[in-house]
Amino acid sequence: MLQYIKDVLDLKEGSFVLIEAEKVLMHYSFIEPIIEFIRHNENITFKVTNKPDNRKYLLRIHKPISDGFSGLQHTRDGLQSEMVFLREIDQKNILKVQRPVLNKEGELVTEYISDQFGTSYATLLEWIEGSTLSQNEDNIDQIIYRLGENLASLHEFSQTLMPLELHRPVYNAKRIDETLTELRQGTNNAILNQEDYDVINSVLSIVKEQLVELDSRENTWGYIHADFQLGNVIVSEQNQYPFLIDYCLFGYGYYLFDLGSASSMLKSELRKTFLDGYASKTSFSFDDIRYIEGQIFMDIFISYVFFINDSEKNGWIKEHASKICNTLCRDFLEGKEVYYAF
Repeated sequence: MLQYIKDVLDLKEGSFVLIEAEKVLMHYSFIEPIIEFIRHNENITFKVTNKPDNRKYLLRIHKPISDGFSGLQHTRDGLQSEMVFLREIDQKNILKVQRPVLNKEGELVTEYISDQFGTSYATLLEWIEGSTLSQNEDNIDQIIYRLGENLASLHEFSQTLMPLELHRPVYNAKRIDETLTELRQGTNNAILNQEDYDVINSVLSIVKEQLVELDSRENTWGYIHADFQLGNVIVSEQNQYPFLIDYCLFGYGYYLFDLGSASSMLKSELRKTFLDGYASKTSFSFDDIRYIEGQIFMDIFISYVFFINDSEKNGWIKEHASKICNTLCRDFLEGKEVYYAF
């Protein structure tokens, strides 16, 4: 018999998501699972505890809350590729990741029929215990240095997996062009000021030139995490070790994109420590700071697209764009260093 923890549920979708979770878990070998709703963002997520052995899992139903989050990553092939990627990292003992769990049919991706969504997909991962990164931990410098080391290990291993044809998003010049098309439409709908769009266009034009330069180098491109945020770094309570989770947006991209994404989530005083950790295991040069700045802008403007067509969630874009365009973007266009100013 299923047990539910209801007090954390969003009342608008509480009963619905519980029914969805129950339906999915029938495809796995659980005995009296306890289900806790976590959130509905790019996926509907739950913490599932198997009562007999108290083992914990992350259940993901792959239905994004906004159309902007939809993409290749939510298709069956995309999800299968994510699970294969995580399994490879786990089996080679490169990093500790949320290990994928097979369903009763021996498959990594569960297909089921939802009463509301029709054909739907779900995946199950083992839970990693710890707390999300706050940057207020006592030994924060050591944690951030290790995080840099971990990212370097991920990128190094990525090179060995490139022969795999994984169906995942691509973060390249074409993605920039697609982003600019969406943002241009945002100006027509008054979600973005025209003058700010013009600045963004100028910045991303420079970034595209940088990508051409990166393409002329070796080992600048491969599989990347692509979604660094504090909630995606779990710090173990025992030894304060950082684990990177949530590979929902992982795909093909420039390794510096991950450095930019990670840097922008960190306090400015921790960024050099992070890069030092990364450089300790790679041939990274601090001369590449300007390239990282370009990747930060690319990451920011891609994130606008996730929300720009969602009238309930895009209200912040205009103000954020105006602020960044009048400060960091203009400094970047003038050739000034902005890495520590984000």
